[in-house]
Amino acid sequence: MSQVTRSAAGQISVTRSSSTLHSLAQFLIRRRIILSAILFGMLVVHDIAFGSKPRDLANFRDPYSAIGGSLVLFGLALRSWAVGVLRKDAELTTSGPYRLIRNPLYVGSFLMMFGFCALIDDPKNIWLLLGPILIMYTIKVRQEERTLSALFPAAWADYVRMTPRFFPWIGRADLAAHWSAEQWIRSREYHALLATVAALVAIKIWQLS
Repeated sequence: MSQVTRSAAGQISVTRSSSTLHSLAQFLIRRRIILSAILFGMLVVHDIAFGSKPRDLANFRDPYSAIGGSLVLFGLALRSWAVGVLRKDAELTTSGPYRLIRNPLYVGSFLMMFGFCALIDDPKNIWLLLGPILIMYTIKVRQEERTLSALFPAAWADYVRMTPRFFPWIGRADLAAHWSAEQWIRSREYHALLATVAALVAIKIWQLS
């Protein structure tokens, strides 16, 4: 095989590998919510099968119950706040929670995940969930940031310089923003609310069983 032929074959192989990785990344992005739910559900089924019991939601003296419940509610509230403020693709949203961090929706989701893991009271769940979910959401965040950078190049550069991706800086006091209930409904964030209520009820029934 000539050097030119080997080079062409190598280029084709690299292109195919790149295409496969891209397809896998797109699959993970599109199915990230259902994949996260399936993974979490499998861990819960494992805990039930081995006789584990969650924390008592009503026992506020239990630090795990208090911290877990607080993280779930705070994460849900942060998500709802962010969704009601977001004007997706119409403008670069930099007010409200987006003044603190660039990804309040995903931070809210992670807070809820940590909260539910604390309530279920199986520490290994955090580590089994964290890796796959971090991979999926890191891919999603980078994709969204490339899109926003293309849509709002000048504003995005300033926003990135002033606002951290996940961990807020202290002292960003002006968080005023117009919150829209219509936007909240249109984005179907009520699904997260209903799913959270159902999960908390299920955990209570599990604890009492």
